Amino acid sequence: MAIKKDKRIQRAKGGINVDFFKRWSPNMAYVLGYFAADGGVFTNSGGSRYIHFVSTDYELLEKVKRLLFSKHKIASKKTYGQNRKAAFLLQIGCKEIYEDLIGMGFTPNKSSRLKLPEMPKRYLRHFIRGYFDGDGSIMHGYYRRKNRNNKLNPYTLTCFACANRDFLRDISKTLSGRLGVSVGYVDKRGTHLYYAKRDSAKLFHYMYKGVSSRLYLERKFNKFQKAIIPGA
Repeated sequence: MAIKKDKRIQRAKGGINVDFFKRWSPNMAYVLGYFAADGGVFTNSGGSRYIHFVSTDYELLEKVKRLLFSKHKIASKKTYGQNRKAAFLLQIGCKEIYEDLIGMGFTPNKSSRLKLPEMPKRYLRHFIRGYFDGDGSIMHGYYRRKNRNNKLNPYTLTCFACANRDFLRDISKTLSGRLGVSVGYVDKRGTHLYYAKRDSAKLFHYMYKGVSSRLYLERKFNKFQKAIIPGA
């Protein structure tokens, strides 16, 4: 029996592409990775269902908004304390997208239950890059080794952060199996996964090679590139 073509793909409704998370693509995997880091789902007191993205990078929310074909406004989010950066919120009311994300294992208050979703191998790098743009960082500089003539030594560390140790272990195991990097190092609190310089170089090329700037945060890309390719 012939399979009927899904005519709903790219269907717009309420100022949003409601079918965005129905099929895997580089765009979808990237946004899903970022959602895993800095997004959430919730139901309000009236029963309406929402998804949201929060970031201190307005540029990143603009990218997500364009990829979703969203007409929703990006709002300023209240912050508390003197040292808090300005934060921004993209909130979208859409039952269909809400249910698609729930179906992939994303739940309200997802941090403690976050799992790496199953996906075709070719989309993993886009998901990882999206997560990195939300909850990843690159650190590089110099340190002095004690009892070694106080010589300055260069270091580079790639970090993925998450409150869920199991999620970081899932990333570690999956990247080790598919990319050939080490399993990295999860800190004692279980909230940060680190990769040293050699693995960081592999991760950089894996995440960014041949990728349009539409699908990454340029500030982090530039910092990562300088850490891996001095003088770039």
